[in-house]
Amino acid sequence: MKLEKFIYNILQSKTKSYLVYLITFILFVLSVLTFPTHITKAKMLPSKDSDTFSIYVDLKDGSSLSQTKEVTQCIVKNLQKDENITNISAFLGEGQPLDFAALVKQSALKDKESQAEIMVNIKKAKDRDITSYNLVSQLRKNVQEKCALYNANIKFIELPAGPPVLASIVSEIYGGNSFESRRDFALKIAQILKHQTTLVDIDVLADDDFIMYELEVDNSKVIMSKVDLDQLKNILYLAFEGMNVAVVNNKNIQSQIPVFLRLDDSRTLKDSSKEALIAKLENLKLMNKDGNMINISELVKINEIIKEPTITSKNLNLMINVIAETSKDSQIYPLLNARDEMLDTLNNDYEVIKTNLLNLSFIDKKTKERFDLVFDGELKVTIDTFIDLGGAFIIALVLIFFLMVMYYKSFAISGGIVLSSFISIIGVIFAHVIMDLITPDTFYLTATSLIGFIGLIGINSRNSTLIIDFSKQLVIEKNLTINEAIAKATATRSKPIILTVLTMVFASALIANDAVFGGLGVALIGGTLISYVVSMFFVPVIIKNQLKKIL
Repeated sequence: MKLEKFIYNILQSKTKSYLVYLITFILFVLSVLTFPTHITKAKMLPSKDSDTFSIYVDLKDGSSLSQTKEVTQCIVKNLQKDENITNISAFLGEGQPLDFAALVKQSALKDKESQAEIMVNIKKAKDRDITSYNLVSQLRKNVQEKCALYNANIKFIELPAGPPVLASIVSEIYGGNSFESRRDFALKIAQILKHQTTLVDIDVLADDDFIMYELEVDNSKVIMSKVDLDQLKNILYLAFEGMNVAVVNNKNIQSQIPVFLRLDDSRTLKDSSKEALIAKLENLKLMNKDGNMINISELVKINEIIKEPTITSKNLNLMINVIAETSKDSQIYPLLNARDEMLDTLNNDYEVIKTNLLNLSFIDKKTKERFDLVFDGELKVTIDTFIDLGGAFIIALVLIFFLMVMYYKSFAISGGIVLSSFISIIGVIFAHVIMDLITPDTFYLTATSLIGFIGLIGINSRNSTLIIDFSKQLVIEKNLTINEAIAKATATRSKPIILTVLTMVFASALIANDAVFGGLGVALIGGTLISYVVSMFFVPVIIKNQLKKIL
């Protein structure tokens, strides 16, 4: 057999054997280098192609509903120009009906006039030539440039491919002596995140200070004008808030139907200025006991107050969230760039301390205030998942090693089997590189890719065991030399091994283009193909000097 002769020549020549080691080492180094060079990128799960997405609109606190409506109308008009969009629903001053993404994005808590949500439905995947996440990326820039009126923050929210989180990157800011100092530090972090080209929809979830106007009834003027105090309060409520004034009974309904009354247009101000409020009050008049009409603006005082900010906490620790989404990129890469910029630019004013993983602590050199920066969101889920899967992979290798030690009574043979299994990572990585070249979007090494890699360990170990056991049998029963036995065993086992490989490749090809399980399919294809090469050439070379010890 040509294969048997070829393998035998390699085993007989030290130069060729070392060449096998060298080629394997070079391929392994090249595959590993694809990570720091960003040729291969890692991500929890690739973006999901869905039929809907949402837009969150946040104006400055204190903005009027008319301003929010103006921004929302601008967004809707721009969206309607795209042929892929089928229908749009807008919700002013409230969140949209809860969906998978909104469960943790606090949509149900939205009740301010400065907030709005837009739900956008698009054509089914088969009826459009662009994926939903590419469509969102395409629309985002145009909408944000044209509709960011009144400094509105416009965020495009896609259905998450994995666990729902507040955002792709969540920077939790703890510490500081006050809310204001904590917010100022959060703004510095947000500014650094904005410098990253692939980070979008950056927002600081903290209220800005803004002026509110409080109406105070002047009791002395009310008495002098002979106006009923309760009537004055009721009119003010009707004008700005509204109230239940009566009920309607219906024999077909178990409960009474409340009648809610509010004066039309009186609640809506032209703008948020004191003059607009005074103008509205001047339009409201009451009749006193003498039948004279009294202007309400003469009976109330307008007090200027600063709105108290909303305080957020986590695990009973006060904090502020700075959130960001990624556009066609994994979370880890722009974050690493942002983290490096934090270390470079903030060290003049702060003493920077590296805590655990990517987290940082900053101590103000002047005020000695300490701020703790903790990264959360999909980024943390990604890191935790890769750590867990990496740990599972190492445990699997250790267990197989000890199992082989118990079977062969040889640490060297067992180490060779484990090493040959580990080397299949070359095929996994290069398969991802090839898929990245032939697919229009970035093909990431995902969590499912690692699951496929872990599953390959057993297949590769089985191939090595078949060759070792058959070689041992040939030496004992046929009195062949070790090199002859290994060459013959490898050539004989090549057919069943390649049939197993092809079966795995054809089966895995069916899921190679799947959004979630594509990484698993590609890992199995690349890993099993390289495992065949490893079994045919690397395993014979690595066991030839150790086989005689187990005979």
